[in-house]
Amino acid sequence: MDRDDPTSPASVFASVDVDADASRQWIADGLTRQAELGERFALSPQQRADLTQLLSGTWWEAIFEQDGDAQEESRALLERALPPAVRAADRLPSGGLVLALYLRNLVNSAWALTWDHETLAVAIRISCDAATTARKRRADPLSTLGWRLLEFLLLEFRVESALLAGRLDIVARSAEDAVDAAATLVTAMDDLDSPEDAHAATGMAVLAAEASNELVYYRVVLDGARLAQRMLEAYVPGAMAELERLRSLVASTPFNPVDASELRGHLTAIGTVCASQDRDRLHIDEGRVRFVYPFGVRGHHHQTHLELTDALVLAAQRRLTGGGTLGGVPVAGIRRRLDLSDVWQGTDTFGRGYRGATIELGDIRVEHVGAEGSGQIIRTRVQLSHLGNNAIIFEVDLAGSAAHRVAETVHLATPSFGDLREIPELMRMYSDQGDLAGLPQLVDDLLDDIGSLDPEATIAAREGSFGVITSVLAASRVHGRTRTALTAAGELLDLWGNQPLIHPLPSGAASIADWTMYDLDGIHTWSLLHLNSEILASNSNVSLLASLGSPDFAVADIESFLEFAHSMHGMYQGWQDAIRSFAEQIARLLRDAELLLAGAEPASGQDRATTIAELDELVNRVERTELALQSFVQSNEAIMLFIESPTIVTSPPLRVDLDTVLTSNGYPRLRDGFTRAVRDVLGTRLQPLLEVVHRRMEQSFAAEQAILAQKQREHEAALEERREARDRRNSRLLELLGAVFAVVGFAGLASVLQAGHPEWGAVEAWILFASVLVLAGLTGVVLAAVTRADRRERNRRRSRHENAPG
Repeated sequence: MDRDDPTSPASVFASVDVDADASRQWIADGLTRQAELGERFALSPQQRADLTQLLSGTWWEAIFEQDGDAQEESRALLERALPPAVRAADRLPSGGLVLALYLRNLVNSAWALTWDHETLAVAIRISCDAATTARKRRADPLSTLGWRLLEFLLLEFRVESALLAGRLDIVARSAEDAVDAAATLVTAMDDLDSPEDAHAATGMAVLAAEASNELVYYRVVLDGARLAQRMLEAYVPGAMAELERLRSLVASTPFNPVDASELRGHLTAIGTVCASQDRDRLHIDEGRVRFVYPFGVRGHHHQTHLELTDALVLAAQRRLTGGGTLGGVPVAGIRRRLDLSDVWQGTDTFGRGYRGATIELGDIRVEHVGAEGSGQIIRTRVQLSHLGNNAIIFEVDLAGSAAHRVAETVHLATPSFGDLREIPELMRMYSDQGDLAGLPQLVDDLLDDIGSLDPEATIAAREGSFGVITSVLAASRVHGRTRTALTAAGELLDLWGNQPLIHPLPSGAASIADWTMYDLDGIHTWSLLHLNSEILASNSNVSLLASLGSPDFAVADIESFLEFAHSMHGMYQGWQDAIRSFAEQIARLLRDAELLLAGAEPASGQDRATTIAELDELVNRVERTELALQSFVQSNEAIMLFIESPTIVTSPPLRVDLDTVLTSNGYPRLRDGFTRAVRDVLGTRLQPLLEVVHRRMEQSFAAEQAILAQKQREHEAALEERREARDRRNSRLLELLGAVFAVVGFAGLASVLQAGHPEWGAVEAWILFASVLVLAGLTGVVLAAVTRADRRERNRRRSRHENAPG
């Protein structure tokens, strides 16, 4: 296989979306050979190691999963490794071109993994800046064009950001810049003479093919975006012929499979717009769109949502007083109430109600730079609830909006909205404090900043969790150049252009005006009691509320129900996070207990006793954590009961409508999921584990008690033996004393009898003699009794020890 054949998978000149192992190996071999020859620009061993890491696809896959510090290290590696590699490769025959095309292949592959262009753009700029410096010393026209083709990726990123922003006019403008740059590259290629060197000629062929394909690709995007924009605004004669021209252009160009599939997606969407030109279309005369980003807040143990709200409000008040911001947006005002009508004034016997506070932020503006019109204003507020269903809410008015303008507004909430800081000369989103990337990034910044208001609080929010509520108060049917006001909300479902109102909002953009291809077969509608001739349609994260004959305040009441329903997702997310946190704490404690149990088995003596004492304390901590979990669950179940009680709103019909709205947004699924999680943690996992630990503890305690009992018996036996020895000594002493006493007594008696007494007669002598005999007898009896009692007590103790269990 010819390694320099541009159509060969093993060509050292890499194309995008094809295998580039041969190119990487060629670069590695060339740079290694330079080092072996000791050339001036050869890379050091450390530089070659850095480059080897950098040129691997796995390194690029990993960097998008890193945190901020790791990303900084990755950028440091780019800055350290790329410039010397560019300088060294430039010394190889066509080396600059090979490296430029390989880096383009590598960056393009990494681009497929992320919407974030920042790190990719850094790599491109570092490489191209180093190439510019190298060209000052040694000009190579082909390599120069190769680096320009790599730099062309920056324009491609801009087109993607415009597509992700969902605005056809800025897609067309960004694609026009890309077409101009690609056309310049193709013209420069045409002006070059074909090199005599076969290797360089192969590289030139690959470069020319890549540049030509890019020119055709972005020409199709440009013409397609302009065609779609014209058709969405008015009828375009010959639109189908223009579409067929674009299809023929794509079919005649040798695109790789990835590029070809992307262009087919664009043309399919444009074909959908073409096919709809003869259909009646929807036009929103008056309405509004709300984006609800729910989040939960968890505080330390026993801290209620009321206390959490008060702490956050006090901190936000200090920000307001100091002229500070929240998420980079100025704090405009703080109200110790929610912006709710009196339909929410219900309360129960415990005085509970749907109450809270509102942090109002400064307005956000969206403008198409250089376009006519005043752009859009986004009103922003943070809603803090005493129930725990907190939310960040953005509101945009709709007035005289065609279907594609509504789609552009709704698209502001998509999680992969383009970073507008990449295209500030085309489109801007900004507050009084400066430019913003987009609403999703602003939400992340707001959540981080809300969390910083109370260091003890933890924010719980699921990435990509949001709700879109579109309210329609007045609408028209557009047929050709004629507009007719609608009189019934149900007519909206029959008009083309209702897709962005009722289809779930996806992440990212699949193609130009991809909303035109949404499948609406799965629409669910619900009936309400509170409005006249209304439509309530909900689908995943999108809700449509339309009532053309109801007063605005009545529609606002149902809108507040919808906000309430969407905010439930954040509350339950916070609860689920807390349940998981408790479960992980208990699991760690149980693992520690298991390790202590394992360590207690071979231990003995004091070490074993210490281990069991530690284990006892550990199990006490497990039980305290379990008790805290039980308390947390009971508190949340009380909130759930209140949410589902009739007293949360002021009348039974409103309760029926609130139930309808909650059901339409999947509230029963949230509740059941939480209940199941609690049951799984408390009922099926935790209790058996605790029982096992307690059983193992009992076994360890029993073994320890047996050891202690044996030691106690041995100790008492030793004491008994010493006591018996002492008693025997005492008995012998008493016997000896008794004998001495008897001998002395008899001797004294004998001497008395022998000596006699001048005043005693025979009777007195015999009385004295009898008394001495009786005293000696009593002394003997006492000594015998004491000795016998000591002997019986020793026998009883010996028998008790011998018959003791264990």
